[in-house]
Amino acid sequence: MSRKRSLAVAAAVAAVVVLFALGVPLLNKAVSPAVDVGGETFVLAGVTVTLPEEVWMRPGLYRPESGRAEFLVGNAEVDIVVAGPYSFDAEYLAAEMVRLLEVQPGVQLTEPRECAADGVEGAGQSFVTETGAGFACAFVHDEIRAEVTATGASLDSGTVDRIDALIAQLSFGAA
Repeated sequence: MSRKRSLAVAAAVAAVVVLFALGVPLLNKAVSPAVDVGGETFVLAGVTVTLPEEVWMRPGLYRPESGRAEFLVGNAEVDIVVAGPYSFDAEYLAAEMVRLLEVQPGVQLTEPRECAADGVEGAGQSFVTETGAGFACAFVHDEIRAEVTATGASLDSGTVDRIDALIAQLSFGAA
């Protein structure tokens, strides 16, 4: 009887650990309140972005020390990652991003995409996933690279225009 009881206790402890490991992050993302950050300015590793209206952020998704921020535009998530030094051009960075997209299950690349940020021309790629669509833009200026990835269940033209307005506000060297 004691062996069965020990096994039951071990199973219960394992279930609690799995519940916390998987459930808490999902619950946190589901219930975390998003705050309106439209009009605010964020600095990421040498790149400044002043957000257009109707852009939101969940608390904790601005990490300037790692050069990363994630914003919500409508139902789309826009992830910006900035780092340096980087000695290649935007086309090479976009090709790296495409290679990472290609190996993800369920991702199909569609057409190349034009990307521009405050006078800096970038390179990009559109894609579809099993659950939606997205696009990635790559920028390089003065050895600073910026990667922008937008994903959503559906990216209607209005949402894409708002995301493009956000991307257009990326300002290199202004930080």
